[in-house]
Amino acid sequence: MRLNRFDLNLLIALDALLTEKNVTRAGERVFLSQPAMSAALGKLREYFNDPLLVRVGRDLELTARGLILVEPVREMLMHVQVVLGTQAVFDAPSAQRSFTMMVPDFVVPWLMPRVLQRLILWAPGVRIQVDGWSADGPARLVNAEIDLFVTLDSPRILGLAHYPDSLCSAQLRPLRWVCVVSSDHPVVGDELTREQFLSLPHIYVRTQGDTHAVDENVRNQLHLKLDIRVTTDNVLEVPFMVPGTPLLAMVPESVALQLAGCLGIKVLEIPDGILPPRRVDLYWHRRNEPDLGHTWLRSLVLEVSAMR
Repeated sequence: MRLNRFDLNLLIALDALLTEKNVTRAGERVFLSQPAMSAALGKLREYFNDPLLVRVGRDLELTARGLILVEPVREMLMHVQVVLGTQAVFDAPSAQRSFTMMVPDFVVPWLMPRVLQRLILWAPGVRIQVDGWSADGPARLVNAEIDLFVTLDSPRILGLAHYPDSLCSAQLRPLRWVCVVSSDHPVVGDELTREQFLSLPHIYVRTQGDTHAVDENVRNQLHLKLDIRVTTDNVLEVPFMVPGTPLLAMVPESVALQLAGCLGIKVLEIPDGILPPRRVDLYWHRRNEPDLGHTWLRSLVLEVSAMR
């Protein structure tokens, strides 16, 4: 098909070339031989009257025109995929679909078992890939690399001032945080004071992929200065680090209560004014709104989250 003298079949090749900046890898990405991809690059150069890729040393780099094309071409292809993938109806029992979700580790225990139980029963042809939670979740939604992103309501957790305007969201459930310390802690008894919270050494959970300094994150999130001795990107492993140490950590209440019985830890209230109320939210891109299969999965996640 041609639009304004442009062969739309070249759009996929153009996206691959702009992404890979290498003719061979671009060909592999879209299953074209190197000669075929070189021919496609020649036609694209002729149409845009621009080389698009130029050699700099041993590598190829995008020209100014090539850089300008990256986002519009990607967005155009994603819209095409939505149009072609949207069905008039979605029949869950017979559907053959794959979805990718990014879910925090501490949400997995209460969310994913119930989601997967229902998928096995109601939609056996639906496949789910669960990716680890990271700071690039919103960007991966925008780039159509994932379908659903489960995260905390505050974008500051990801080092962002706000979530992209192109994302839609729904509340899943409130999230209550507590403190955990060793059951034989030398200082903390049955109640944690503000002074103890501020002076004790902490375990801090940073988001995978976050490049900000730990102290900067703590200041942005809590407006406090804490003595951070240990950092990790896994919330679920934190309670296992605490026994027998003077360390203090904040974890979701559900995680703390599940593990308190088998670990030597005490679960304590966070002193007033330290941490504002939080909740877990579900995010998806606006382009997926008309996709009935996507809508069905979102509804399933929301239904499961409402259960106690």
